[in-house]
Amino acid sequence: MRKFMPMLYAFAAVTLTGCNSEQATEQPTKQTTEQETKQNDWTPLNVNSQNMTENNSFAVEIPLSDNRRALRVTALPKGCLIASSALNVNGDTLITDKSSANKHLWRTNKLSDLGLFVLEGVAAEITQMTFKPVPCDSFSKDTIAKSINIELLVSAMPANPSINVKFALSSVIASEIDVESLSILIGLELDLNVNVTEVEFIDDAAIIMKSTHDLTPLANILSQLKSKDEDTISVVIGKCVKQQTGFGLQNLAGFTPRIPGGAGVADGIFVSPTNCAFPQSAPGTINEIARLTAHEIGHFLGLAHPVEANGTEDDLTSTTVNNLMHRVPLAATAKGLTLEQTQRILAHPFVIDL
Repeated sequence: MRKFMPMLYAFAAVTLTGCNSEQATEQPTKQTTEQETKQNDWTPLNVNSQNMTENNSFAVEIPLSDNRRALRVTALPKGCLIASSALNVNGDTLITDKSSANKHLWRTNKLSDLGLFVLEGVAAEITQMTFKPVPCDSFSKDTIAKSINIELLVSAMPANPSINVKFALSSVIASEIDVESLSILIGLELDLNVNVTEVEFIDDAAIIMKSTHDLTPLANILSQLKSKDEDTISVVIGKCVKQQTGFGLQNLAGFTPRIPGGAGVADGIFVSPTNCAFPQSAPGTINEIARLTAHEIGHFLGLAHPVEANGTEDDLTSTTVNNLMHRVPLAATAKGLTLEQTQRILAHPFVIDL
């Protein structure tokens, strides 16, 4: 087993939309806010949302800032919420529903229990958002949220962009992959410093998901790990991630429950070895595992696939299918990210100075 040493190299969590990467078979003056004196603190925003029903919507005012902004939204005591609309500094209405022209405002505007919204790009000038409770699915009419808690985090753009990661490695991966080298390769793909805070070891048993929405198996794995700092990304590598479909079990190269990540019980990323369909073969080279892991971290930090299987494209004009974020990561030959992709991940509050 490889020796681990601390190293430094180059946000809603449970949702209904995530990533399942496939296997290869003149601007208005912004106000300085009080929150900016607390660079690492989440500050509650006032919202009167008691006695919610499906017919109620609740708006919250969001102070502008020259720094990065992110919202953490919690449904209380639990349930699902949808960001139904937003206003920007010019008074324009941005409807975040997927059926609107601004469908790319966020990858998903729905959250289950807890979710993170990064206010970047089109969303960087938002001054008000409206949320309303919705059923999580057709069988959960009794789990409508009763109130909302909304918190704002304002933070400076990092001068030395870095991420903290905590690895949970299966025994097979732990015996084959050098953690130091893996961290270097991930950092090169993302152009970030990768600081490994801890390594834990887990069994090799596969993760079986009943559907894309079945996050319980993922949450169970994370719940067995030691506690971590809030801004550390949990990276589980080496368990085959399988999803039930109408055609049987589908092997996934990786899975990220929500884009972007940063909150919730299943908040992390999950990377399969490359031999899930052929157990007798090797579990993947370090370059393959690094690329798959960098791809999923990209999702966690807010990046989508340039083109989905159904032809849907992301909102970044500079991305092509031949990119780290290709829906089949190992099929792409181009390394690294475009400038637009880099700007997006730098807006995530988990990208910090180290």
